[in-house]
Amino acid sequence: MVTSAAEDRHPAGRLGRMRPTDTELDDVLRELTGAGMYRNNVFRMTGLPTSASPQQIRRRREEAALAAQLGMPPAAASGELPLAPAPDRDAVNAAFESLRNPVLRLVHELLWLRGTEDDHDYAVRRHCGVLEGPSFSAPGRPEVDEDPLGYEWLVALQAWADVLSSEETWDWARRRVKEIGDPRLTTGTVRRLRDRLPAHIAGVSIALAVKAAEEIGVEAADRHLWLLDESPFDEDMVDLVLRDAVRPAEARVHTACETADRVSLTSPQDAITAGHALLTQVRSPLRVIAGLLGADDPVTAAAHDLSARSLNLCAVSHDNLTSAGGPALTLLPKARSMARERTTIELIDKNLAVINDQLVTGKVEDLRVKSRVDKAADRLRALRRHTTDERLRDGIDKVLADPMALRAPLTGSLPFRGSWFGWGMYLMGKRWTGDGGKFVTTHFITVFFVPVIPVAAHLRDDLYFYGKVPMSRLTRWWRLVALLLLAFFVIGPFGDPARLLTFLAMILATAGVLAWRRQRLDKWAAAVAGG
Repeated sequence: MVTSAAEDRHPAGRLGRMRPTDTELDDVLRELTGAGMYRNNVFRMTGLPTSASPQQIRRRREEAALAAQLGMPPAAASGELPLAPAPDRDAVNAAFESLRNPVLRLVHELLWLRGTEDDHDYAVRRHCGVLEGPSFSAPGRPEVDEDPLGYEWLVALQAWADVLSSEETWDWARRRVKEIGDPRLTTGTVRRLRDRLPAHIAGVSIALAVKAAEEIGVEAADRHLWLLDESPFDEDMVDLVLRDAVRPAEARVHTACETADRVSLTSPQDAITAGHALLTQVRSPLRVIAGLLGADDPVTAAAHDLSARSLNLCAVSHDNLTSAGGPALTLLPKARSMARERTTIELIDKNLAVINDQLVTGKVEDLRVKSRVDKAADRLRALRRHTTDERLRDGIDKVLADPMALRAPLTGSLPFRGSWFGWGMYLMGKRWTGDGGKFVTTHFITVFFVPVIPVAAHLRDDLYFYGKVPMSRLTRWWRLVALLLLAFFVIGPFGDPARLLTFLAMILATAGVLAWRRQRLDKWAAAVAGG
């Protein structure tokens, strides 16, 4: 299963050592990611400085409440980088209320302007500028020398990497813990923040990559991943964050496949509809997984294979119930293109071959069960001439090339074999099928042990007969020529003009019968192809 595959490769313990469990800290950081990293900062929303005292917070809140009582819109946030559009009253009230949480306050202070011209405020300005500026989601990796926006992004990430690796940043955080003086804040909180924030800043770009992959495509996500490749952030840390970021997409694929599998097993008549729904549901998460981890990553392969197997199950379940063929063939080629593992590809190829053969042979099943296999083959040849469906044409070619595809059960006794001074019937020739020791042999009328007129073809091995199969086209032409030559010798010599006319009349009659037969075959084929 996709989720377990990812967990095996990146156990929770390793991720946990890098970012210890702290539910409160996780909840605070979760609101400051992606495009909302700075927009959701409580100091930006309220217009308060990060150094605001309790008295300043109370006064600012009273001003906001008075504006609400007078029916006035919230006062525009003051200071640098004001929000546009301004937040509504409920959002502002929630921001004031959030400031009661000392952990939240410390995190939001650390991720917002302090009103100083130091490296920290430089990082915030540059990062906020690119994050809320023009979109960086477009296909292909940029060339920094030719892409000013790519350069701005790299500068912003470099600035944050420098800030987070600086001891001054964490000395400041420890001082703020003492100044706030709340027992819920400890130096342990600072240590956990120091562990988490590099991954959090990288995660902002990864969140944008996820969005780009969902809305645009895999190549659009690649631009954001390129930024992280070029940035100073640790590659192993970025890889862990990437794998964490695809887990929701993996879960969506897993849930969609489970739903489709359940329908296939309990309501196979609805399996095709479930399969098409599955295709729609997994399209976006599969793009996310491939966009973030790469097409060759084992997790990407596992997610694609899981989806392909579910599509295969939908197709096979419906076809086993209905033998309709066509509906299953709307899903199996898509499953085939999605599959990655060799065993999955082989499974789908096998089912494609079986259902394609059934779709073709089903059109002449009435003739096959009556052992009229040669006429069945003629009908398929006629249908191939009339259809424009390349998939059907390929299927007909495959059936006609396989001597066993139109096999019919033997009716009555085994083919007679014996002669009187070489006049009789024998089985001659071996056309190997590739299926064990089975081969096709032709039943001939013989004259002095010479095969003259072919009667039928049979599938057999050295011990058993398995059924009647179509004769090859060469053998059937041989039969026609042999019959005409036989007539030639029976009617001749041609010294008598009446005998010559009789022979010529037989040739014309034969040609007429062949033309009439072809016309009937074409009429049948046109009706089937048009239907």
